[in-house]
Amino acid sequence: MAEADEKLIEEIMKHLDKEVSGGSMRMSVEMDDTQEEYAKVSHKCCKVYGKDSTRMVGELDMYSDLYLTDMKQRGELE
Repeated sequence: MAEADEKLIEEIMKHLDKEVSGGSMRMSVEMDDTQEEYAKVSHKCCKVYGKDSTRMVGELDMYSDLYLTDMKQRGELE
């Protein structure tokens, strides 16, 4: 295995460990063989249910806010 490949795998593992320790339950990794900077990890490629992870987290927050607001309006929540 090339030294660059080993360094890339080390960086990916560090990144995944950090995300998991922060509460992530599941992640996937996409590798770009044409990327020149082998140690660069981008959050742009993080996907959740086929969408960018930041967008998906925002949508989930919005849905939970709407649900809680609806529950409060119906008197199901204090």
